[in-house]
Amino acid sequence: MKLLFLISFLFLIDLYFYSGIISEINKLWGYKIVFKIIYWLISVLVYLGIIYIVVNYHKTTPSARFNDNVIYSSLFFILFSAKLIGIIPLFIHDILRIFRYIFSFFNNNYTHYDISRFNFLKKSALILSGTLFSTLLMGMKWGRYNFKKNYQDIFIKNWPNQLENYKIIQISDLHLGSFDDIDKLEQAVEIINQEQPNIVVFTGDLVNNYYHEAIPYINTLRKIKAKDGKFSILGNHDYCDYVMLKRSSKQWKENFRKLLALEKEAGFDLLLNESREIYTNNKQFNIVGVENWGAGNFNKDGDLDKAMKGVNVEIPTILLSHDPSHWKEVVLKSRYNIDLQLSGHTHGMQFGIEIPGFKWSPVQYRYKEWAGLYKQSNKQIYVNRGLGHLAYAGRVGIMPDISILNIKKEF
Repeated sequence: MKLLFLISFLFLIDLYFYSGIISEINKLWGYKIVFKIIYWLISVLVYLGIIYIVVNYHKTTPSARFNDNVIYSSLFFILFSAKLIGIIPLFIHDILRIFRYIFSFFNNNYTHYDISRFNFLKKSALILSGTLFSTLLMGMKWGRYNFKKNYQDIFIKNWPNQLENYKIIQISDLHLGSFDDIDKLEQAVEIINQEQPNIVVFTGDLVNNYYHEAIPYINTLRKIKAKDGKFSILGNHDYCDYVMLKRSSKQWKENFRKLLALEKEAGFDLLLNESREIYTNNKQFNIVGVENWGAGNFNKDGDLDKAMKGVNVEIPTILLSHDPSHWKEVVLKSRYNIDLQLSGHTHGMQFGIEIPGFKWSPVQYRYKEWAGLYKQSNKQIYVNRGLGHLAYAGRVGIMPDISILNIKKEF
């Protein structure tokens, strides 16, 4: 029933968009029949693809569900995103036509207004759709693995002088089920190792859902080197909560157990509501890691009280927490003096604008802290933009992020 509703909804979008632009296509191109055949052939192929994926979802191996379909689902996303944005001027055009007819019906003295003056809206629909389609398509080709090093100085009041310019590299949201090229991940690892970090932290979402997705990439992740250790936490996707498995089921427990084992096999010290003291140059600081805690309907497995138990409060504390909403909802309201939180989760929506002095993404209307460094009093949070991708196999404006954080003492 849900599938039928989805296909019906997509068909109505298709029909409305087609009806709105066909006259302009005929003026610009002239091959109305050819366009009609191509348009509806592509749409039918999309519908058949959706039906195939849904019907066969549970018949394929978990690791194949994302790897095999990520490109197709991305093309589907691009096509219908372009049509949806194009519908906006078409809808405005139709509303103006309705108001015109209503006004002329009740006003006999109404001077006929040439509706063709509104036809620029139809042209706008074509321009908007074409621009978005080509932009998202280029994001798949050139943005998906265009790894960017984001350097950030972070000042902490009680940071030891002996650890000045302590280098932390943060990566997040690998979503290995969406990767389709081990060599690309090798490139990312090489970039990390070239920086010779003191520690590397991974702030969650190793997979999309299943542990199988990570297996081909574990040997590559094991090559990441850091002088004082590699630490990781879990993200919301690591709990296999987005498929039809209950946490009480044998399948869920087996999947979760194997995922935890793979994290450790990759060389990460996985922090499950626990902490570590890092000793270096005769000084120390805390690394605390919580399980995923997200505002709203996201799972709330993170337990800050448990994680902070026994932590030395006299030394600096850095918290790893996947979802940035945890910062304002829990961390800032807590009694703990946490100097810096490192998070991921938002991906920067994989779409936006980020230039010196200005950044924007639609995700900022959901998450106030969505990319980069934010401060409140003497507390700070840094949000990584994610290294991988989900749903849309591309990035526009917000590139895959390798965050290089230089920790310094604030005077």
